[in-house]
Amino acid sequence: MGADMERYDVVIVGAGIAGLSAARTAREIDSSVSILLVNEEDRLPYKRTKVSKHLAAGFKRDEFRLEPMEWYSANRVGITHGRRAVRINRDDKRLALDDGAELEYKKLILAVGSEPLYPRAVREHERGSFHRLRTAADAETLRKAAGNVGSVVIVGMGVLSVELAEQFRKMKKSVTLIGATAQLLPRRLNLRASELMEELLRKNKVDLSFHEEVLSFEPDGKGKTLVTMIKKSGRFDMVVFCIGVAPRIALAREAGIDVSTGVIVDEYLTTSDRDILAAGDCAQHPGGHVSYLWHAAEHQGHVAGANAVGRATKFLNPPFRMKCEIFGTQFLSVDQTWPGDRAEALTVREAEAGGKYVAGNFSDGRLVSVVAVNDTDRSALYQSAVRERWPEARCTEELLSPIR
Repeated sequence: MGADMERYDVVIVGAGIAGLSAARTAREIDSSVSILLVNEEDRLPYKRTKVSKHLAAGFKRDEFRLEPMEWYSANRVGITHGRRAVRINRDDKRLALDDGAELEYKKLILAVGSEPLYPRAVREHERGSFHRLRTAADAETLRKAAGNVGSVVIVGMGVLSVELAEQFRKMKKSVTLIGATAQLLPRRLNLRASELMEELLRKNKVDLSFHEEVLSFEPDGKGKTLVTMIKKSGRFDMVVFCIGVAPRIALAREAGIDVSTGVIVDEYLTTSDRDILAAGDCAQHPGGHVSYLWHAAEHQGHVAGANAVGRATKFLNPPFRMKCEIFGTQFLSVDQTWPGDRAEALTVREAEAGGKYVAGNFSDGRLVSVVAVNDTDRSALYQSAVRERWPEARCTEELLSPIR
């Protein structure tokens, strides 16, 4: 072992909200442990969900930072920039970085997040011709590339897709949104909320095509891409993929840690190696659940950080809210649980009036999920109601009746 080997009590790979939350909590609990945050991006940790909402206006380099640089020094949390973890040596408890350096850890937290997917129709060598969005740097590249673009096709029907559709319309682009699903945000919204979102997008001149499958992408030799689909085809100046994400599991898998869809963890977020934990979008929880929500990743980071410094803390998988605001209208869901997702029968109660809409799902007379449209003042209340499993009578009085 070299004398200059860097050693840390806790090494956290990934500087998204899960990684930063792990560092915060570990330091709050134990003032003596040494902590390093391995950040592969080129800037301070930032609120990733903001970059897709500010594409049209643009943003400064550290505009969405979660903490200033002074916070890291004041809290004695080491942080790297632009250095990527490439290998875990579990026998020696070492982490290798892409610049050849090695770090020694006592506890390792994987908070590496997820990776945007490409459609099957895109071949490996073609990927550089298209755009995806995950990081702030991706957003800067996308904004620059869109400068002289007239038409954009967005492949996907999720939250990121509709947020980008709004941003490109603000940039005066012609926007087409296509996807294989029957509705927008199928895992987050019920049918009526999705219909309201569809009406809003069409009102703002976003072209929508459902039940659509892309067969091929081919440059037409004139600076456009011919997108061939089952129902219709078209030529576009820019193609953006938002078809979903997959947990980043390569680092764990190559180290021999158990993985499936994500890095498999127990109720304490511990992997098959007792000295390695995983949190956020890369973690797969008992039952196969992967969260893919900002606040869920933040909470998991707190749990992983606590466990890494010896405070045994269970992850109880509380429900978190998803918020999507486009064209001045907010769409919210808590626990994204709708008929068809659960084995037991669910009762649905809805109310709609004055441009607002709310619906709740009930199991055995207790609230298990909510979706709401244009009711911005009560988003925290909806989350609390689901977490506390309010009875149907209370929901009718306090959540549904005010909408009527």
